[in-house]
Order: sequence, then C-alpha cells, then structure tokens
Amino acid sequence: MGDYSYIDLMINLVLALIMLGIGLSLTMNDFKNIFLHPKSLFTALGTQVFVIPAIAFLIAYFSPLPPEMKVGMVIVSICASGASSNLITHLFKGNVALAISMTSINSFITLLSVPLIANLALVVFLGEKHKIELPYGETILQIFIITILPALLGVWIRHHKEKIAKGLEKPLKFILPLMLATVFTLKIFLDKSSGGTGISMDETLMIFTPMIILNVMAMLAGFFVGRLLLLPFRDQYTISIEVGLHNTALALLISGTILQNNNMQKPALVYAMFSFFTAILFVMVIKWLFKKSGQPTPTNNSSQGRIPNKK
Repeated sequence: MGDYSYIDLMINLVLALIMLGIGLSLTMNDFKNIFLHPKSLFTALGTQVFVIPAIAFLIAYFSPLPPEMKVGMVIVSICASGASSNLITHLFKGNVALAISMTSINSFITLLSVPLIANLALVVFLGEKHKIELPYGETILQIFIITILPALLGVWIRHHKEKIAKGLEKPLKFILPLMLATVFTLKIFLDKSSGGTGISMDETLMIFTPMIILNVMAMLAGFFVGRLLLLPFRDQYTISIEVGLHNTALALLISGTILQNNNMQKPALVYAMFSFFTAILFVMVIKWLFKKSGQPTPTNNSSQGRIPNKK
C-alpha cells in the first residue's frame, strides 16, 4: 500500500467516528426488526447491491468520462449509505430502524461486494493494459477496521453505558457530517502535494452531470422498487435515501488509499458536493406529492420505526 497523506488519515478517522456514532444508536431491538419485518430490508439491500451498481455501469459506459473516472463512479455506487443518510432519514421522520439496519448489514456485505464489483469495473473500463487490482485481503481488513469495528464498539457502549451513548448520539448526528464536510473541502481544494486531488473546475463540470444522474436515478430506483412491492410509504422514501446517498468517505478510502489513484477519487468528491442536498430535496418533493394526493403523511411512531423496549 502506498503512503497515507494526512488528509487521507483524517478521512479514515472521520469515517471511523461516523460508524462509531451509528453504533451508539443501535440496540438489540433494531436487530429484531430484521427478522420481524424482513421485506423492506431485503428489498433495500437487493436494490443497493444489484440495481444501483448496474445503473452506475450503464451511466459510466455512455458518459464521456475518462476510464479511471468511470471506475470511480462505479466505486461510489457500491459504497452504501452512512451517517449522512441516517441523519436525513431521522430529520424527515423516516424508518430509522430500517436505515440503521441497512447501514449495519451493508457494512458486512461491502466486504464482499466492494472487491468483486470494483475489480469488475477495473476490467471493464481499464482492461488488461492497466495492471491495477484491488487487493481483496487488504480491502477487507481496512473496511473491517474503519467501519465494522467502530460500529461494534458503539453497540457495546450503548449496551453497557446507555446514558453516555444517548448523550452522545444527538450531537454526533450533527457534528460528524460537519467534520466530514470539512475534510472533503480540504481534499477538494488542496493541491496534490498536500494530499488533495487538485481537481479543476473543468473536471468538476465534466463529472457533475453523470454523477447527478446517478444520484437521482438511484433515489428513483429505491423509491419505485419499494412502491412496486407495496412497502409502507415511509419505507419507500427511507430506501430512496439510503440507496441514493452513498458513503463518499468509503469511496475515497477505496479509490485513494487502497488503489492510490487520484483520478478515481474525483467522482466521489464531486458527488459529495451536492448529494446531501439533492437527497433532502428529493424527500421534500416525494412527501409533498404524497400529501397532495390526499393521503395523510405517516407519523413517526415507536421511536421512528424501532421496536419499543419492553420493561
């Protein structure tokens, strides 16, 4: 593995803290939802693992992006949702239990899906003339250390130190996205010698169109798959958030730290500039249309979809 820049280390640290924050919000009742109400969860995971990468490959294939950036686009598509999407789900009274369960299970699925799909993208868009391979063992180890271990630590803290976990949970939902925005800003605007990408305005404009198409199509896919399967409305827009707002910090970990490729990082950086805001706008429009149709907007009962504790 190549050397880490201090910006890469900061991104990895913030990603680990985000996963810790997610873990602090988990209880055993959240995991019970997986078995008691599996339809929404399996729908969401199937959409994330199979549908969204297929959409990304299709958009990348027809886009004018250079091959390395096309690989970067696919990498973004396979990096499942994180703390930012959970925050939006919370703010819009979605099914937070479903969102958290998706994030948790996706952390484990990622161990297999990221190396497989990323290597496929490398073959499809770069071919044999570029001997760039994603190291499976190293990828699994890094994702485990950066994502799963902190989340498990958060669950442990919640179980043994519930007051501390509850006290940290709310401020972390706002602090961690701000920290992530800060390191992304540094990554975007610093030059290569300081650990940034040195992305130009021309590159940003070139990448913007295919990435926003990916973002919008992913959210629409999540929403309409849920609608097709007659899931509750709240689950429909929760899935659209979770499959449409990708974990760009993880994408930077893969493309920048593991693959050590500057151009592959750029789609994730451009995506991070707007995806949080487009997700908010998308849910606002969906809920407005639902309300306009004459149906009452679902309320947020049982702690946003969690199974209430029985004492």
